[in-house]
Amino acid sequence: MKGGSPSFEVIGIDPYHSSRSHADTRRLALFFSVLAMLAVLRVVLGLVPVPLGWVPAASLLVTMFFVFVPIVALFRVAGHAWTPRLATGLLAGGVLVHVGLGFAAQGLLRNEGPVAAFLTAFAQAGLLTWCLGLGGLLATMIREKNMLLPIAIFLAGFDIFLVLTPAGPTKYVVENRPEILQAVAYQVPSVGTAAPLAYIGPADFLFLGAFFIALFRFQMQTKRAFYWMVPTLIVYLLTVVLFGSVRIGGVALGALPALVPIGFCVMLTNLREFRLSRDEKWATLVVALLAVGIVVFGATRPTPVRDQGAVPKAVSPASGDSA
Repeated sequence: MKGGSPSFEVIGIDPYHSSRSHADTRRLALFFSVLAMLAVLRVVLGLVPVPLGWVPAASLLVTMFFVFVPIVALFRVAGHAWTPRLATGLLAGGVLVHVGLGFAAQGLLRNEGPVAAFLTAFAQAGLLTWCLGLGGLLATMIREKNMLLPIAIFLAGFDIFLVLTPAGPTKYVVENRPEILQAVAYQVPSVGTAAPLAYIGPADFLFLGAFFIALFRFQMQTKRAFYWMVPTLIVYLLTVVLFGSVRIGGVALGALPALVPIGFCVMLTNLREFRLSRDEKWATLVVALLAVGIVVFGATRPTPVRDQGAVPKAVSPASGDSA
């Protein structure tokens, strides 16, 4: 107030930021709604009996659904205006839910009964939440889009090392300590039973989310990458489920590195987006050679002796940390 006369300050509202905030809220709400829906379906699939003749076809449909829907959810929420604070919050909250509910179901209830099935189903929601959070945190650290190319190349090579080579720790875990994989992996449910049909490693969803978020941030070919990613990963997992016992050239199809198709989908759909300087081209080449070197090193190591005390349960990780 000045000179006895009231004065007012007019504060304008930016319609763009207001609409963006509402859109971001809707994206997060949709993401958590999808996770809740998947959790409920997990419980239902484990409790509702299915005629034996329907099981093969129903299993294929369930496999495709439980791969397709999380990818769509990650793609939709990736358009959010990501910050390290948001990503850290999702990471911390997801870990608490995943570990807490998982411990309650396995450690306290021994995975027996409908309550344990309910807790396990929602623990899976926590898994996807922390994967999104950590992926978002990594994506916010990427300063420019050209970095995505060497990252995708290295991750593909490193995942091959982890899953397919004798020295790969994931290969050892799958063959000797499958219970570790089962505790941390995303579970593709089966029909009419509580036992999972297949497992997908958290690294796959983590980096899938990170790539989607980075592609949105740098305004690259996100939709195109998504359209290629969905059918590729569905076929990939169906290969694991249907032909898991088949070996081709010493490679078992029961465990495949999913970061390979993820990386290639990102690279191939965005080749025109990358504008590398001379130094960046040389750096990318070095990264590619390093990835090849890691694979060659792992492939030439002697196969570790299987732990005779371990009785592995049949598992089908689709990639890298499993899947």
